[in-house]
Amino acid sequence: MDNFKLCPNGHYYNEQLSDCPYCPKLQNTQIPNVVNDDKTVIHHSGGGDNSDKTQIFTPPATGNEGSLDKTRIVNAPEHQPIIQLGQVRNSRKLVGWLVSYTIDDNGVDFKLFEGRNSIGAEAGNDIVLANDASISSKHLTILFRLGTFKYKDELSTNGTFINDVIADEGNLADGDMIKLGNTVFRFRSAV
Repeated sequence: MDNFKLCPNGHYYNEQLSDCPYCPKLQNTQIPNVVNDDKTVIHHSGGGDNSDKTQIFTPPATGNEGSLDKTRIVNAPEHQPIIQLGQVRNSRKLVGWLVSYTIDDNGVDFKLFEGRNSIGAEAGNDIVLANDASISSKHLTILFRLGTFKYKDELSTNGTFINDVIADEGNLADGDMIKLGNTVFRFRSAV
């Protein structure tokens, strides 16, 4: 391997170059105890308690309070929750799912929450099934209360079938098949 040098990190590179092009350059990087506010700074408490967590915070009082034009990474407190941007959290507890392979061959799931869950073709329902013309605007309500799942057909035109039997209301058990129009669901309980 003529015309090549070996850097301390084990990279071979052209001997005409002064530095290894594969190794990171640490110029202008300041690690802890930095006062210069125009650079990215990584703070670590050194205590080892929260070294695997990060947090972005507002710069200290230097005349640009509230400025987010700099990135600072520090240890996050253990009690801080993880929040994913772009997600809106439902205020009700997740208690079950409806899974369908008739809507999509790969499967589609719909979450069921505490309280009332309305299903139908109309946009105001919790679960909207607008692509099945045989589903009524408000077809079925599934209610979770006191540890029990109840269902009620909302006087739909084509009825609701639970395990291939037409039914107006009753209780759901984990694994029940629900058929609304031409759409079939498997009910799954999370509780």
